[in-house]
Amino acid sequence: MTASRIRQALATTAVALLAFAVGVVLFNNVLMPRIVHRAGEVRVPDVENLTVEQAQSALGPSGLVLSRAGERFDASVERGRIIVQDPAAGTPVRGHRRVSVTVSLGEEFSSVPELLGETRRGAELLLEHAGLRVGGVTRAPSDAVAEGLVAATDPPPESVLPRGGEVALLLSTGATEEVFVMPDLKGHEIGRTRKQLEAQGFVVLSPPSGPSTGPIASQDPPPGARLTRDRSITLQAAGRLIR
Repeated sequence: MTASRIRQALATTAVALLAFAVGVVLFNNVLMPRIVHRAGEVRVPDVENLTVEQAQSALGPSGLVLSRAGERFDASVERGRIIVQDPAAGTPVRGHRRVSVTVSLGEEFSSVPELLGETRRGAELLLEHAGLRVGGVTRAPSDAVAEGLVAATDPPPESVLPRGGEVALLLSTGATEEVFVMPDLKGHEIGRTRKQLEAQGFVVLSPPSGPSTGPIASQDPPPGARLTRDRSITLQAAGRLIR
């Protein structure tokens, strides 16, 4: 065998040995860890919308451990059920890893605060602090509070509403006007009747050219009419004295 053939054979043998060595290194350091790793790897089950007990049962066969991370209000998820999990469903993990979950407290509710006597702005701030908001606003007379203040709410104080619910406000326009029924004054002496009506806060008028004494012959408003203190009463006397 010539020297060149010997060198060629040695080179081929060296390349083969190098390739074998590289293969062994790759197998031991790359392929084997992956095979071993995958042998102990599991995919995280989907436990969202399950109860904690159901989630523990679902994680058990995979060797995963449930960890309760906290709670929060969520109107879309029933109270006691899982809102979110970490790692997410389908994530490949090694066994015995913890899966953190957040549990729903259900829909959040708020109590309507006492707003009687508050200004509209004050009522809005109190409702906002309670997690509620102003619905409709109406106005009506009220003897309970001054004009512009809250006289009532719908629903009333201490009612329980979902978070973000609306509360209607009734604002006072001032005290309720007193309404009187006009009596029949015909035949009564005009002077005495005038004094009695004026003492009650009414304005009493008489025709300028009419007599100022004697029994009442006509009146306006007529008997039975409803009137308030801001309406004047006109009385006309017959012009003869009552004896």
